[in-house]
Amino acid sequence: MITIDCSRTLAIKDQLLVYVADKLEVLPILQSDKFTLTQIYDAQIINKSDVLSAIIEFLESVNLKNSFQIIPKVDNIIIDPLEGKDMKENLEKLGGNNKDLFFECTHCGFLTQYEGELKTHKLIHYV
Repeated sequence: MITIDCSRTLAIKDQLLVYVADKLEVLPILQSDKFTLTQIYDAQIINKSDVLSAIIEFLESVNLKNSFQIIPKVDNIIIDPLEGKDMKENLEKLGGNNKDLFFECTHCGFLTQYEGELKTHKLIHYV
């Protein structure tokens, strides 16, 4: 399990969670200001280097790579903002773009961009 601490970067937390979880095919467990990545299968291994690469890819895809520093510590990764003149504006654009495109499980808080995936996910709560 690897925990990504987004306590100082809440504006990108939800989109980062979806991107990293989809990229690595892992199960994210959402908390208020961070999320934990866990393996779906017992034999699956989550490499910290893969997680770091996925985070960097996400930041590059939204043109925010130079606005954040990524600090790995044991099984935790902290994403800390760097002060910059355009950062607030970029975060507001990112935070406002796709809020309606996420579907959340009312039972556990699981997030997905796909309504069909949410319906399938909800079925596990009734098995």
